[in-house]
Amino acid sequence: MNKMFKTLSSLALALVLLVALAIPAFAAETYTVTIDSDTTGHIYEAYQIFAGDLSEGILSNVTWGSGVDGVALLSALKADATVGTTFATATSAAAVAVALDGAANDSAAAKAFAAVAGQHLTTATGTSSEAAGPYTIQGLPAGYYLVKDKNGSQNGEDEAYTRFVLQVVEDVSATPKASTPTVEKKVKENDQYTADGGYGVGYNDAADYNIGDSVPFKLIGTLPSTYADYSSYSYTFHDTLSSGLTYNYDAKVFVDGTEITSSATVTGGDHALTVKFDNLKAIPGVTITSASKITVEYTATLNKGAEIGLDGNTNEVYLEYSNNPNPGGEGNTGETPKDKVIVFTYELDVTKVDGAEITKLLGGAEFQLTNAAGKYAQVGTDGVLTGWTTDAAAATTLISAADTGLFKVIGLDDGIYTLTETKAPAGYNKLENPVEVMIDATTANSQTWGGVAANALTALTVTADTKAGNTDLTGGVASISIANNKGATLPATGGVGTTIFYVVGGVLMLGAVILLVTKKRIGGKD
Repeated sequence: MNKMFKTLSSLALALVLLVALAIPAFAAETYTVTIDSDTTGHIYEAYQIFAGDLSEGILSNVTWGSGVDGVALLSALKADATVGTTFATATSAAAVAVALDGAANDSAAAKAFAAVAGQHLTTATGTSSEAAGPYTIQGLPAGYYLVKDKNGSQNGEDEAYTRFVLQVVEDVSATPKASTPTVEKKVKENDQYTADGGYGVGYNDAADYNIGDSVPFKLIGTLPSTYADYSSYSYTFHDTLSSGLTYNYDAKVFVDGTEITSSATVTGGDHALTVKFDNLKAIPGVTITSASKITVEYTATLNKGAEIGLDGNTNEVYLEYSNNPNPGGEGNTGETPKDKVIVFTYELDVTKVDGAEITKLLGGAEFQLTNAAGKYAQVGTDGVLTGWTTDAAAATTLISAADTGLFKVIGLDDGIYTLTETKAPAGYNKLENPVEVMIDATTANSQTWGGVAANALTALTVTADTKAGNTDLTGGVASISIANNKGATLPATGGVGTTIFYVVGGVLMLGAVILLVTKKRIGGKD
């Protein structure tokens, strides 16, 4: 049959129109398809669906090609619910070509034909061999081809299978735009943040907290631009917490602000969380499009095993997702790169010294530590912060060691604290006023720290009543010294000391008067 068969463009919503390059009638008998792409790891195959004579982009004298089981394909086309009526009377490849001749580019009929044809392929006529794009499939005889990713080539990769492409082959170029989702993870900083970076107030890539604090996290997943091409779409967040963070089993899941937790399978352990959707398209009561965002919100407690200082406590996520929109590709999945955030905490070291001899270390001093909210610190025997209380009687008494003069509190957020001395070392005056301690950490509260801790925590300083202490950024240690002086404390003006002075002075003056009178009397007798 000599019916002319016109070019059909790419059937992928994510692919641009494949433009055939006109060639003279005396051109070579084989052709090359070039897939313009900057991706790596794709292996493209071309299957000849129809063979025939090609002239000026038109295929005539159409027969079944070498890459398809024509008999099985014809039977399947007639049985297909979408296009069965279109091919109901077709009995040959040429008749199928006639039926397709009127189909518009990217029409439902063209897509359905590609989907059915993809289930009855036999042997690839040509395969790309490049490790990275652009890819070429060379040596193709004239014909109508289905071009696809090789089965299994994209499993587990952060790539998506290209939707089946139909093309009358001359020397042509195509630009695939197979789309993949993305995932980001954010942690909420409780005081030092610049602005809402689009993830909610305070959410960014770095934060610092007290041990024992509940730390909020957020996972944000997007969908591919080709989401509508999938009949079903699996979507799974895999979240891993470091040993210093304990999951609180409180995850909630949202799509565009609407909660869908009940439609997800949420599983977790102390340091792991998985949120799985077998099929996003089956979730009732919501409309999900390629522009939708899936978010997961949960908290984790910064525990006593937390790393102190620059090592930080990381938390990372990756997304596993459907990546093959073609029939039979439901089980194929890809994985995004991991995205991570980091949480810091610090250590306060306090050394008691003699005010007159600062190298002399004093043991036995007792203190209580309060935070900016006026709550008292509770600290374990190992120096690790365990919590805060409003009850002074339940506060931990921090005692300087006899040999080092040191006590420490491990696991503090940056901020302002107050140290109140409740007992001085033996023979020394107790401090009359509390000591204000400021721990100031400079964290990169941005959205791009690059996974390098040194980019996320850049400085650490400490002061005690505005006097600078010493810090170890790597270890996260802020060190200060507090001096005590020896001797009794003399009360202020108007106190007992003044009274004693006046009394003693009065006695001395009285003695002088008596002495003067005596002398006068003695002088009179002479």
